[in-house]
Amino acid sequence: MVTIRDVANEAGVAISTVSNVLNGVDVVSDKTKKKVLDAVEKLKYVPNMNARFLKTNRKNTIGLFLSSIQGDFYRMLMQAVHLNCKKRGYLLNIYVSNENTSDEIYGMIISAGVEGAIVLNDRLENEYIDRLALMKMPLVFIDREYVGEHMSSVVINNYEGATHGMEYLIRQGHRRIGYFHGINNMDDKQRYQAYLDVLKKYSLPIDESIILKGYFEEAVAYSAMRVMLLKGAKLPDAFFCANDEMAWGCIRALSEAGIKVPDQVSVIGFDDISLSAYYTPSLTTIHSPVTELGNTSFEELFRLMKDKENAKGTKICLSPSLIVRDSCKVRF
Repeated sequence: MVTIRDVANEAGVAISTVSNVLNGVDVVSDKTKKKVLDAVEKLKYVPNMNARFLKTNRKNTIGLFLSSIQGDFYRMLMQAVHLNCKKRGYLLNIYVSNENTSDEIYGMIISAGVEGAIVLNDRLENEYIDRLALMKMPLVFIDREYVGEHMSSVVINNYEGATHGMEYLIRQGHRRIGYFHGINNMDDKQRYQAYLDVLKKYSLPIDESIILKGYFEEAVAYSAMRVMLLKGAKLPDAFFCANDEMAWGCIRALSEAGIKVPDQVSVIGFDDISLSAYYTPSLTTIHSPVTELGNTSFEELFRLMKDKENAKGTKICLSPSLIVRDSCKVRF
């Protein structure tokens, strides 16, 4: 069996240096870190996770690793996972990485001492997921398609949902449709691709001047909309926003400028967060089954944890649905 000492000898470093690299402790130079990780890869070294579990006494603990906890989406997801843990007698530890690097997120996961983990973090690069796979630690990835031994993914069909939303706008007579980008992750890429494909399908123009960046945040979308209005740009018939918070930021900026939604511009969101029904106007949106996402992720992780030796991962895809409210209007 390959030991941490073997890795240290191969890399020509101290055992403590290997430990620091594997645990994401940021005291090692990039050059040394690469030597250690190359040695880990070459020797196929797998840390003794069972020893970690015993040492930390967290056999009945699940880790939920997130890049953020801001917004209704994360609140609903955390609540769903928490309730499932409570029902099954598990403790839940939540880890928030914010702007951490892949190295640091990887170290956070392997040093947490949890029995299994649910991960929603697009900053964790595939190279590090491959290393996690060597440890045979039960993992479920949310909104990231990665399947292997002991690893599953639960995703929302963003492309399908955005297609429903775009075709709804077109059926209402909208022909010049803008888009609000989120961050550069799988959700936004799939939603944006659907936006482009539907425009192409109906031979409608793609106008870069009405494609804005809101980074999934209300305040950023509000500012981007304000800048567009100040420049005097021609408004589209409608905006497709990659999440509800950006949709509300867009609506707020339009309303403050005296532009009526939906009389002059229609706006559609994505996610159907709990406040969407209470906006003025109430928001037409694509319902993401966030609670189901949390429930399904937990159940899939529970399955993987119960059969650690022979657990084969799978991909589970959840379908969104269109929720029609008051922020869109027929335009012929």
